[in-house]
Amino acid sequence: MGTTTMWALRMWAKLTVLLVLIVGGSWLHFGTHSGWFWIITAIAAVTEWYLVRQLAREWSWEARSTWWWSA
Repeated sequence: MGTTTMWALRMWAKLTVLLVLIVGGSWLHFGTHSGWFWIITAIAAVTEWYLVRQLAREWSWEARSTWWWSA
């Protein structure tokens, strides 16, 4: 279970860093006064929410099948 937890945390960290870089790049390119920046930020926020939800679901499926009470 520890390997699955570490995999989920690493995947979450990588995807979060990627989204932060995208939002940061759009901030540098467009500035905060641009509507494109806010659209990209909103898309990144929804994407982060969706990815966290899917990673939690994957982790819980793995937890159900590998923890001690399932043996």
